[in-house]
Amino acid sequence: MQLYAAAGVVDKGADPADYPRARIDAISGAVFACIVSITIIIATAAAIGGKGPLNSASEAAQALRPVAGSAAEVLFAFGLIGASALAGAIVPLSSSYAISEAVGVERSVSRRFTEARLFLGLFTVQVIIGASLALTHINLISLLIGTQVLQGIVTPVILVYILILTNRRSVLGKAANKPWFRIAAGACVIGISAMSLLLLGSTILGFFGIG
Repeated sequence: MQLYAAAGVVDKGADPADYPRARIDAISGAVFACIVSITIIIATAAAIGGKGPLNSASEAAQALRPVAGSAAEVLFAFGLIGASALAGAIVPLSSSYAISEAVGVERSVSRRFTEARLFLGLFTVQVIIGASLALTHINLISLLIGTQVLQGIVTPVILVYILILTNRRSVLGKAANKPWFRIAAGACVIGISAMSLLLLGSTILGFFGIG
């Protein structure tokens, strides 16, 4: 998401005059996303808290039955479709942006395939792989836990890297982070990194039946 947010500003063709509005957009979007996440966490704890770990999407849907009644499965299905549609676009785009930018080739969703072969090719392949995995008999809950482990490893590295870049005036000039923003951003990075590492540790211990 961090990579997508940064690449999206570039893909929109924003110039320095647009940076203040882009910053407001990024901050308000992050705050709104956190509010949604907190709401999901609270609702999940209230609906299925104390029932133990879920091993399948079917168990998650059944856990909603006391709250949603006979419409539990339909409600969960719509929620899962919405989340999947968002992730199915954002995750492939993020990695496609990052890889294409790293090798210095064209990267834009507004380009034709002949103009951005690597970018659009990577995006297409990732969507196909994701759809193929969803059609297999693999346990998607286990797969989600595995991706959380990977996220716990990658997130601190990405955040520190982005923070270093956004603090450098040699890279961003006047748009670089101001001293007060560096402190606030640094505190957020430390906090998020600590929580990611805690999640990583607790997940690994859970795999081995510890804790």
